[in-house]
Amino acid sequence: MSFSTPGIYRSLAPGRVSRNMTSQSPFVAIHSLTSKESRRRLWHIAPGLLAFPLQLVSHADPVSETLRAIILFVVFVLAAHVYLRFRRIQRHQQDSGLSAVVGYALAVLLTILAFPDRLEVGLGVLAILAFGDGSATAFGKMLRGPTLPWNSSKSWAGFLAFLICGSIMTTWIYWGETQNPEAQEPPLSLLRALLLTSPAVVLCAIVESLNSRINDNIRVGVVGASTLILLSFLR
Repeated sequence: MSFSTPGIYRSLAPGRVSRNMTSQSPFVAIHSLTSKESRRRLWHIAPGLLAFPLQLVSHADPVSETLRAIILFVVFVLAAHVYLRFRRIQRHQQDSGLSAVVGYALAVLLTILAFPDRLEVGLGVLAILAFGDGSATAFGKMLRGPTLPWNSSKSWAGFLAFLICGSIMTTWIYWGETQNPEAQEPPLSLLRALLLTSPAVVLCAIVESLNSRINDNIRVGVVGASTLILLSFLR
């Protein structure tokens, strides 16, 4: 069986396997991503890994001019690289990718530059975009299944993946930054970090799932940054 259309089953002839399916069972069908979509997911998720080295290195709080310059340089190089090679990951009838790349990069960069004493907020935005938004599309395309009642082009699988992966990774990265030995405020517990980031993840998951002409990186970036900034004052 395969879930070619939500709620409708299509039988396969004995010995045949659907071309877009890697495995199947009576309960779930897992569809493979195309090579182009796999590269797209990689470039969407990979920037989130850049947050982890900061957990290993003590750094000034607020962020020093040197570290801000390094972050600016890294973000610019990554954004330029993805944009110049966007054709390799471009979907059918999609625009040049400028809004997607700029929306992603600016959401993270502007948050860090505007709030240098709250680096955990900027890294939280990065985590939501990289792991929340990135996993939503990946799992949505691989698992498919029932669609959302408010947007038939989005699935519950992708929505739940955003919530689960986004919450875990954003909490981890946000918490990790508060453990910086040079931080001005006391370190947070994992539970406190979860409570301060999960509302932003939920809102971003909802915003990402809406049917809108505005690129989801822009929507998620703006909502994520705004919510995390407000929540940070409850710390």
